[in-house]
Amino acid sequence: MSRNLTRITIAFAIFLAIAIFGGLVWANTLYVRSKPVEKEFLVPWLGARTYLQYGVSPYDAQSTQRAQIVYYGRLAAEGDDLLRLATSFPVELLYFPFALITDYPLALGLWMSVGEIVLVAAAFLTLSLTGWKPRWFLLSIILLFAILGVYSFRALTSGSAAPLVVFGIVAALVAIKDERDELAGALLALSFFKPSVAAVFLLFMLWWIVANRRGRIVLGFLMAVGFFTLISFFLLPSWLLPYLRGLVSAFRYNPGLTVGSLLAEWWPAIGARVGLIIMIAIALLLILEWRAVRGKDFRHALWTASLTLVAAPLLNIPTSLDALIILFLPLILILSIAAQRWTGLRAAFASGGILLAAFALTWLISGSTHALFFVPPIILFACLYWIRWWAVHPPRTWFDTIRQ
Repeated sequence: MSRNLTRITIAFAIFLAIAIFGGLVWANTLYVRSKPVEKEFLVPWLGARTYLQYGVSPYDAQSTQRAQIVYYGRLAAEGDDLLRLATSFPVELLYFPFALITDYPLALGLWMSVGEIVLVAAAFLTLSLTGWKPRWFLLSIILLFAILGVYSFRALTSGSAAPLVVFGIVAALVAIKDERDELAGALLALSFFKPSVAAVFLLFMLWWIVANRRGRIVLGFLMAVGFFTLISFFLLPSWLLPYLRGLVSAFRYNPGLTVGSLLAEWWPAIGARVGLIIMIAIALLLILEWRAVRGKDFRHALWTASLTLVAAPLLNIPTSLDALIILFLPLILILSIAAQRWTGLRAAFASGGILLAAFALTWLISGSTHALFFVPPIILFACLYWIRWWAVHPPRTWFDTIRQ
């Protein structure tokens, strides 16, 4: 009897999961059909389709012209983005399953659905990473924030791969915490989907790995990257140089946001110099914090990793607003530490209020690129230093231990 009940429960859970996923794909596809064609998903998806259909390199002029016709309705005119593929072929391989779908809105709807699922998974992994177990109503707010926050919404609707990078970073940190180093390294390889999200973080991880002699993480990373790279050279031996040309073209037409360029719009005479000063100051601060984490426990490493993610946009490295989706991890870390200091329902309502305020604030300023770029990172930067002592030290007293 109990065995049959278990089978029925499993079958119902599978059916419910399929129904929810199908509903997500349907809703996302309807949304895509009502919006103009984007280019972040279109170019790699169409490049993969061109390769699978005709055996033509996705970096070839024919593939590029095909993308231009779909996006512009014509070939690119002077001054238009040429839409050259700027995705490495090892990453392009992961677009192949979506390229089997002939209908672009359906393919993007499926891509968005996968992004939403991995963001929910990343939210649960973040809670596991911080050790926070919020009440059910607060958990609902956290999950909604993970999907409908302004950075998440931008990333999902633009077809960005940033959700996969966020999942890779958070899952890798969980694996490192559990001492599953090879898995952690393989998960960090997801950063290649959108390097601008995780470039500085990967530098920190390399330093931390060397300082703590966790070389198996590097081994796992190299195994994952090497596997897909070997397949790539087998399928398309000549992909490397055209890919590099695509990167140059993408940077020319989409240079990204930097502190210096944004400040230069406010203060043309000194904005770039102020951005350089900010970059140097933040870089020196990060170097000091990275040195301080040497030989410390994982709590300290997690705080430093969060600080690195928050500080990265302020280092004058070209990025995009959808890359700031990674700020979800530092936000949850701050709330989890604060929850350790508060008690009972007061902590839950306070955390819920902070999350709702953050949600409302980011959407209120969503019309301003400057505000979205500067305000949340600066606030989180200050909050991380506010909770620094509690984040990097174990509970101070027996009473604190009991309360946790």
